[in-house]
Amino acid sequence: MSQRSARLARFSDLPFVAEGLALLAGILYFVQSLFYAHTRESILDEGAYLLKGWLFVTHQYLPYQDYGPWTNHTPLAFLIPGYAQLWFGPGLRTGRYLAIAVGLLFLLGLWLICRRLGGRWWAAAAIWVIAINPATIKMYSVFLTQGLIACMLVWTMVLALGASRSTWHIALGAILAGVAMMTRINLAPVLPLLVLYIFWQHGRKAGWIAAVAGGSVVILEHALYWPGILRLWAYWIPAALTPFLDPWRMPDVPLLWEPAVGLAGRLASFFSSFRVSFTAFAGVLATGMLWPSRERWKDKSAFRSAVFLLTLFLTLLAFHMWASLGNNYCVYCLPGYITFFAVSGLILIVVSFQAWQTQMPAWRQAGAALLILVITAGIGFGAFEDFGALLYRAPFPKVLLGYPLGSGSVELGELLRTLFQFEPALLRRLLPAAAGLASGFGVLLLAAAGYWLSRRSQAGAPVSFGARSLTTFLLLGTLLSPTAPLAGGYPLLECSGDAIQTYETVGAHLARLIPPGSSVFWRGGLSVVPLLYVPGITIYPAQINMAYTQRLSGDPDQLMRFGLWSDEVARQWAAEADFILIQERFMEGWLLDEMRSGSFEELEPTPPSINCRADAVIHVFRSKP
Repeated sequence: MSQRSARLARFSDLPFVAEGLALLAGILYFVQSLFYAHTRESILDEGAYLLKGWLFVTHQYLPYQDYGPWTNHTPLAFLIPGYAQLWFGPGLRTGRYLAIAVGLLFLLGLWLICRRLGGRWWAAAAIWVIAINPATIKMYSVFLTQGLIACMLVWTMVLALGASRSTWHIALGAILAGVAMMTRINLAPVLPLLVLYIFWQHGRKAGWIAAVAGGSVVILEHALYWPGILRLWAYWIPAALTPFLDPWRMPDVPLLWEPAVGLAGRLASFFSSFRVSFTAFAGVLATGMLWPSRERWKDKSAFRSAVFLLTLFLTLLAFHMWASLGNNYCVYCLPGYITFFAVSGLILIVVSFQAWQTQMPAWRQAGAALLILVITAGIGFGAFEDFGALLYRAPFPKVLLGYPLGSGSVELGELLRTLFQFEPALLRRLLPAAAGLASGFGVLLLAAAGYWLSRRSQAGAPVSFGARSLTTFLLLGTLLSPTAPLAGGYPLLECSGDAIQTYETVGAHLARLIPPGSSVFWRGGLSVVPLLYVPGITIYPAQINMAYTQRLSGDPDQLMRFGLWSDEVARQWAAEADFILIQERFMEGWLLDEMRSGSFEELEPTPPSINCRADAVIHVFRSKP
């Protein structure tokens, strides 16, 4: 060992160095999380979680109640933010600060499990992976269930993953997996997979304890909301398989929101998921390609943990790809869905990295290189909205076309359009893909250079080109996460100003105009957060999810029974409401005609509920006596 290496080893062995770096990453995460919590526009889902939760815990409605809000998730998704608001006050501030606290608890759990499974330096590295990923921090800093589920998932692993877990640890881990399922139904595979793992790792007794503990949570929640909770299962399970659920199945009528997204859009959504959760995806890919032989594993526990984590990631990925890419409801939601369980891919790296194969047969090396090129091209393709126009307008020097020096440049897109007769819209998609492909070749060239240098400098067999390519790809992508081509380019509705203060100002304005006991028709924006600040009002609960619960036709009573609505129902509500709230951009159609009919008087509109959008002003109309 050289003197320099010896000094580095002594430094890394000093007490609290790794812990200090992990703490520094945690502080960096907290600062960013606080910033994003105050600057992100509230989206539909966040407003729905907060308002439905408030309505449920104040007993204005019950989950799955007839003629109540559409309860489209398992109950705890709403009850957790609902009780937080009951204790700390309703509003966005409570939801966002709860999200920050949950995010920090998630980091603590991640540090604990990675330290136990891989050591303190792996634990520090895992915290830094999260702290330099803006997309993840943005997602976990607003009140969406992604951060909540990620926290539950990582603490489930803290309690149950690995060897020598006590019985009560295992039972608590299974309970937490049951709680995760009763927070989001899309996490249903976690509990059965965890129980199977516990049987395998900890034995029959522990397995039965886990099954009873986790299953009890699921059974209790179902019992509390029986039989209305069957609506949730009827929504997700195909009717052909469950005719007995027909009484709880929503009316089969045309949806307003059912956008037709083609193959290109679905591919863009998939590769955008890889883009914003790069380390998890690339880590799972590398682990699969470099899967260790039995003798390379540290012990049986590490092997079993890796099998569980890999199975969990792939199962949840398949579930969420079916839910998004296999349907038209929310094709572009996949990048956000991945953040529910991306942590399992990160922990998989920690568990398996030191045992990865360093040698690969030629065909697998070729496959690894091809996958890297496909993925980098796909990431570029998925980022065409961010970079398509920019690359199209990129200057191309005319001197390279044979023109004399000083003749200027031409737009790259216009040049290619002229040469190949491509449509501009197609070029805006292809150019980012080509740039991504070029970066993939750059990764392979860098790996090839490292492989060549290692062959010259060591006597034994060097790490194969394929293994070096995969690890180079993983490391570079992780380090580049803060940049715009990867997670740094994930917007999540960025806006200027203090969003929390803005919503509180808008809410206070509405509270001054709308007295308690009033019925309110909502068309005031995608997020219903402003309504949280207006006490004592009655709303039309189907409007909370806006277009997602709107149907083009159907029996009005049946629609309202399931928390749905149509234009016919909306006209009825508008006619009977005391107040109608309409955001500027929705001032159109029959609703605008109704406001001009003379039956309503307009009061002072609110300031914009979104700082950077002038059309986010909410107009307030009061019914005339």
